[in-house]
Amino acid sequence: MRNGKHKGVKNFCIIAAILVYILVGAGIYRDYGLSSDEPTERISTLVNVKYLISLFDQDRASEMEVPDLMTYDDRYYGTLLQMPTMILEIGQRSLREIFYGRHLYTFILCVAGYAAFFFLCRMLFRSEMTAFLATAMVALYPRFFAEQFYNIKDMVFVSAFMISMFATVKLIESRFRWKWLIAFTISAAVSTNVRIVGIIFLILMLGYLLMDFCAAGLLKLKGYEAQCRRPALCGMVMVFLYIISFVVMLPATWENPLKNVPEVFSKFSQFDKWDSTIVFMGEVIGKSEIPWYYIPVWMLISLPLWYILLFVIAVVISLLQVGGHIRRQENLLYLVLSRYRYHVWCALLIAIPWSGIVFMHSTLYNGWRHCYFFVPPLVLFSMFGVNHILKRSKKLFGFVAAIILTGLIIQIGWIWNYHPYEMVYLNNFGKSFGADFDRDYWHMATLDAFRFIEDNEESKKFSVGTSGHELYMYMLEDWERDRIEEAEEPLYYIETYRGKVGNGWEKEGYKEIKSIIIDNFKILTIYKKKE
Repeated sequence: MRNGKHKGVKNFCIIAAILVYILVGAGIYRDYGLSSDEPTERISTLVNVKYLISLFDQDRASEMEVPDLMTYDDRYYGTLLQMPTMILEIGQRSLREIFYGRHLYTFILCVAGYAAFFFLCRMLFRSEMTAFLATAMVALYPRFFAEQFYNIKDMVFVSAFMISMFATVKLIESRFRWKWLIAFTISAAVSTNVRIVGIIFLILMLGYLLMDFCAAGLLKLKGYEAQCRRPALCGMVMVFLYIISFVVMLPATWENPLKNVPEVFSKFSQFDKWDSTIVFMGEVIGKSEIPWYYIPVWMLISLPLWYILLFVIAVVISLLQVGGHIRRQENLLYLVLSRYRYHVWCALLIAIPWSGIVFMHSTLYNGWRHCYFFVPPLVLFSMFGVNHILKRSKKLFGFVAAIILTGLIIQIGWIWNYHPYEMVYLNNFGKSFGADFDRDYWHMATLDAFRFIEDNEESKKFSVGTSGHELYMYMLEDWERDRIEEAEEPLYYIETYRGKVGNGWEKEGYKEIKSIIIDNFKILTIYKKKE
């Protein structure tokens, strides 16, 4: 009776925490500015909508003031999960309201991904608390906390990635029941629609089917029972359904799928359109100069140190277990396909994409947002170590859980102190080098800088220049935009430090009046013209 009551209280606390998180998100989604990608993503979605409308009403489609899909440079970018935002385009809404609506929608998609990750962890560990702690580690990673509102590509892919992770495990645990095979294949296609790297789920599942067949059939491993009784049929159905789903989800491939589908994968294996600079380890470099250790360094400085510690502990535990199995002369293939299959899976979800980036010299962007999807498998692998500790000692698990909760509370405090600039989070090691890496590369803080100028400038009209883009103006009220006037030498200048190293940059003829400083490195400075 006591255990049932204790479990009820625990579940109530978990549900309450989730509801608080959702309510906080619903309350702060307007706190963020406009990222560089958002207007482009909106246009890409409209371009696809125009194409769909043209199939039924060419006259109405011609009235839309966006490019035609087949001549659009970004036509191979999937916009399936952005399609529901088109409801925001109905009526006379301002662009400000449209983009704020997209922020809320992006947050909802991310919450859906967190929910999938929670159910995945609960399924694997059979513990609501372990699943809650793992999910909180993902949802309260400070960079995710900010970008889950405005990063409609990378964070939406993280969400789709977590849903595909859940579908993968559910498929295997169900012993390849048809309904989960269909759900898995569609989720993998959706992930690929968002980011081409989503194809990894299909590749790994086909590899698992092959290994499962070999272990149970060709090798006849003692004690091993195949998870899939019809691997050839399941594999063919998955490939067929995946290709069909992928084509259906990407209108740009419809006119000639045989030519366009391979072209999509070829294009994104080496995207050469982007041509800008990156600040990395104190140097300003181009895309061709990015070293192989770019992603590992970013993870080392921007993941909370205790995440890294838990991951290292999990790796050590796994290696010790493998060593023990080798000493006992146990069959490692049997163990890999049974007891440790999800350990290996998590490792491959990180290792394969990263190896592909390194060997194919794929184009990388500012920061490491394009590899944010490494976080869920990294956290899941870490929780395998935590779960091992739980099996050894419940008291020791309580100690580890307390450490995790303490770490999460500290992160909540950091988010509270530096909101809404969580996107520049660096850990206690990395923050000492914050000025030597990319900071607010999307110029998100520019909106707040303008609001500061607006509140402190007594004149009805004033001029503002910026080193970044002026997309923040989309987020202003009409009366706010009316206060801005053009000038060759603006009264105010906003510096966002993109492509710059250090904190000591100065603008000739101007004086610094305010800086936004996060952990002793500047992410924005407002200058005013000297009198």
